[in-house]
Amino acid sequence: MRCFVAFFAHESNSFSPILTDLSSFEEIGLYRPSMGDPKEHLAALKGAVDFYNEAQQRGHTAIVGTCALAQPSAPCNRKDYEYLKDTILDELKAAGPVDLIVMMMHGAMMAEGYDDCEGDILKHIRSIVGSDVPIGVLLDLHCNITEAMLENSTALIPCKEYPHTDFADRAHELYNLIEAAAKGQVKPVTSFFKIPTLGLFHTTRPPMRGFVDAMMAAEQEQDVLAVSLAHGFPWADFKDTGASMMVVTDNNKAKGDTLAEKFGREFFAFREQALTKTLSPQGLVEVLKTAKEGTIIAADMADNPGGGAGSDSTFILEALLECGMQDALIGLFWDPAGVTQAFSAGVGAQINMRIGGRFAPFSGNPLDLDVTVKELREDAFQPHVSDGTRCRLGRTAIVETQGIEIVLNEIRQQPFRPEAFLSAGTDPWSKRLVVVKSSFHFHAGFADKAAEVLFVDSPGTLNEDPTIRPYKHISRPIWPLDSVEL
Repeated sequence: MRCFVAFFAHESNSFSPILTDLSSFEEIGLYRPSMGDPKEHLAALKGAVDFYNEAQQRGHTAIVGTCALAQPSAPCNRKDYEYLKDTILDELKAAGPVDLIVMMMHGAMMAEGYDDCEGDILKHIRSIVGSDVPIGVLLDLHCNITEAMLENSTALIPCKEYPHTDFADRAHELYNLIEAAAKGQVKPVTSFFKIPTLGLFHTTRPPMRGFVDAMMAAEQEQDVLAVSLAHGFPWADFKDTGASMMVVTDNNKAKGDTLAEKFGREFFAFREQALTKTLSPQGLVEVLKTAKEGTIIAADMADNPGGGAGSDSTFILEALLECGMQDALIGLFWDPAGVTQAFSAGVGAQINMRIGGRFAPFSGNPLDLDVTVKELREDAFQPHVSDGTRCRLGRTAIVETQGIEIVLNEIRQQPFRPEAFLSAGTDPWSKRLVVVKSSFHFHAGFADKAAEVLFVDSPGTLNEDPTIRPYKHISRPIWPLDSVEL
């Protein structure tokens, strides 16, 4: 069988101060077919590597198109979005007849003039290959599902876990489903149930843990091919933002409709209970006074670059300095200029440095600090949370002030695992407090060894309070902005 594979993903934050263009995709690394055989560039395929491997294992011919991923930020500019989209479409046309298509996309990509990039791309793909070729799309759990996405795909399957540790498993399931559809062994039909809800819902603890387990159990029932909760991406401002349930059945839409509504209503009923309880920066300071012995991990959720934040907010750092906190580590601060300044000064230098507060009011006040340059690294990296592949952080600098180590880096990225700090030159487990600029992906790498994990909210770009976001286009009513009955 001939399978076309591509990867085009961006989580677009309507309120992010970070612009997105072609260079944003090039920063992480584009794979283009002109680079040569995909097997020589597996790391560049990123999430599409799972589909490529599935094809190889089954003896299928994999035609791999462009693979492009950018860090979350503002909606992409129109010219570069259209360039990358047209590139993939041209590659599909050049591939000739194919038996199936599997793609990885995010599900919350926007561009200038395009509120629904996934739906737009899928509509064009469907027009090229016709109605008979099955199209499967692997999505991020934080996807907003649209009518165009549903109409122009055979199956949409988001990952189930947050942190996203199950992309490989979902890719395997999706490939199985699309291959079976291509062979005429199943006739996938999707049932959809909209849930008017905004929020972040971690799957590592109740009630979400049990909910995910129940979805997977339902997939073992007759005619049920996939059961998925799309959590939605709350920082996308367009009419389809919000959560939804999808159930893919083998031509049994009545059963799918029943299951989708059942699971959707169950999730809506416990939605408030499933939200993460957070502290303010000042609340963190108070909790630390009586916290357990060992290393405390605190998540700076509102400044997560993995959701489009600048990764340079100072709200927590300022609170720690004001209270005289010692033996602490905070990062990653995205500050290429600060890194260059530290490299110019050299290890051991004592300099005055302006840290943070660069990108927007959501970044807080810039802090002018007397710091000592502790470590400099040319090419720090960490394993990615999803697949363990090498994830570059660029040059890093560790500077210390008043007993607090601050890790600055060149490539905007959240710390997934302790290696992000170890590679920069400091051991997080030697500290009393480690503040990670991440919402929850850090949990997979840090939680097991932490004495305690705390979640901190602040006025940053990804602030948890939706009432302060300047929404203009989302559909109302929607919880928690409105009182909603389902």
